[in-house]
Amino acid sequence: MNVVLAIILGFLFGYALYWVGASSPKKLIAMLRLEDLTLMKIIVFAIGFASVLLSLFCLLGWFNINHLSIKTTNLGVIIGGLLFGIGFGTVGTCPGTCVAAAGSGGAKKAISAILGGLLGAWLFSLTYEFWFDLGLYSSMNLDKLTLFKISDKFPSVFSIGYIGLLVVGILFIIIAFLIPSQLYKEH
Repeated sequence: MNVVLAIILGFLFGYALYWVGASSPKKLIAMLRLEDLTLMKIIVFAIGFASVLLSLFCLLGWFNINHLSIKTTNLGVIIGGLLFGIGFGTVGTCPGTCVAAAGSGGAKKAISAILGGLLGAWLFSLTYEFWFDLGLYSSMNLDKLTLFKISDKFPSVFSIGYIGLLVVGILFIIIAFLIPSQLYKEH
């Protein structure tokens, strides 16, 4: 049943990405160039809305926070994030939009991004021991950090709990409505 639910949710997520234009490399690059901020507004709103829902579900007892797993903050995550950002900005696609883009006319870029991600993950796994032995991971290991202390299991930068998550979610939603669709108008 979990696999069926995952497929249904994945299909709905992919459709939502396609519907809002997040699978379009042109729209993604326009967002990164700060030419069209519509996608940015949608992303900020989605983060805020998900934060509000997560907070409410936790407060109502519908979601068990112990099911979440938080990765440690280390140099590998920072390097991976920088490489991801460079790749994302260069080709105008990311793993979340690749499959939706493959079905909407952007198949070449989507397939190349998927293959590039798989190749990068494979190369990293082959060289992981080398990087680990250099001490790069232990020198930058900041342990498991979250923005808010949700429980004793998850330490935080700020200790304001579920209510803090709810407040931040509401702030993100407000910010999403305040972000202009375009920073400047072309003449």
